[in-house]
Amino acid sequence: MDMPWYKRAVDQHTVEQDSFVYSVPFATGFAPKLNTTLVTASHAIFVEHRGHKAIAAVVGLQFQLDSLAKHFINITSTCTGMTGCRRTCASDDLDCYVLDNNGFVIISEQSEQSGKFFGQIDGTIMDSLVQDRIYKRVTVNDYQGVCSDSDNPYTAASTSLQPHRISAWLMKHFVTLGATWLAMLPTPLRAWPQDDYTYNEDVFEEPTYTDEYEPFEDYNAQIDEEMDEFFTTADVENTTPPPKQHKPHTGPRASPDPQHARRCDLRTDLYMLQPERLNQGGQNNPLKGKLTNCHVSGCERPFSVQKIPHSNLILLVVDTLCPCGSKQLDIEPLEESGTIGACSARRQTQESAKRRRPKKCINYHPEEIEIQQCGRATALLQMPLSIVMAHLLMLAVTFALTNA
Repeated sequence: MDMPWYKRAVDQHTVEQDSFVYSVPFATGFAPKLNTTLVTASHAIFVEHRGHKAIAAVVGLQFQLDSLAKHFINITSTCTGMTGCRRTCASDDLDCYVLDNNGFVIISEQSEQSGKFFGQIDGTIMDSLVQDRIYKRVTVNDYQGVCSDSDNPYTAASTSLQPHRISAWLMKHFVTLGATWLAMLPTPLRAWPQDDYTYNEDVFEEPTYTDEYEPFEDYNAQIDEEMDEFFTTADVENTTPPPKQHKPHTGPRASPDPQHARRCDLRTDLYMLQPERLNQGGQNNPLKGKLTNCHVSGCERPFSVQKIPHSNLILLVVDTLCPCGSKQLDIEPLEESGTIGACSARRQTQESAKRRRPKKCINYHPEEIEIQQCGRATALLQMPLSIVMAHLLMLAVTFALTNA
């Protein structure tokens, strides 16, 4: 039940009951052999009894992505209608993609793009799909994120708890306990050995002080000179740092180094398909769009989107004759600096929530006199046997030292 294909099939049932969920592993295009990648197709089965529905099982199958891609290319590269078609997906001026409900590429003419987020391939078209309400952008905040900070390995976050630290804490406890007992020992019966000192009168002579002080005006002038010199030498050049450039990802995201990890707030933008936008009137008619004024030549870049029936997939056909920049959208979590944090966000949510007052005043319950479970937080607990033995050992050592 915790597997992603199980959860996605259950969620898809609320959108389209007779549909299958198709998915491929993330960043499949980075795999050395594409023919080993499997496509998972899952479908949720619900049972209904007296108006109540519940999930009974999730069924599905797995097959090779290479076979599905070849079948897709064969279908989209030929004309199936009675009238001839001018262009197909085999044309050089068209790019065809099959995207899932989260914007990831399932099938592409370039096999290395399978499993990638489409915003990294063509962010301009993906942004246009969001503006046309085909995809919805959802912002997710992670207030328990982990960031890598190799430049500053010593942070305010506590280190991970290792088994040997418990033994170290126990040893520190006994050492501290022994030092405390030794500090509280009474004065021994025999004086400690002490060297003989010769006390001369010169030792007790009071030092002689002179009244040679700097004038008050000169002192202030010296302070002003020192402050001016400090601000002159410590002045930092006020330069604007260059904007942060996002490098294109060439592989799966690596996890932070545990030795230089720290807590941070992360924020990412995810995308969800809006199938009702592509299913107007009960028919999966293609939705056409056009990008204008995206190049100095004034060319236009049309595209077409169509829902694939009984699935969580869409077919996207993009014209490639007009270049429209190299914008990229990233779904990798980014660190948020200066955010309100989880505690403040939760407090603001609680403060903005409206509380419903009870219908009547309830200040007494007839069974409250039967309650016998009372707290014992103020009761003194017995000392563990190990601490008692340690105290007895300290007393024995003290007695042996005083009688030696």
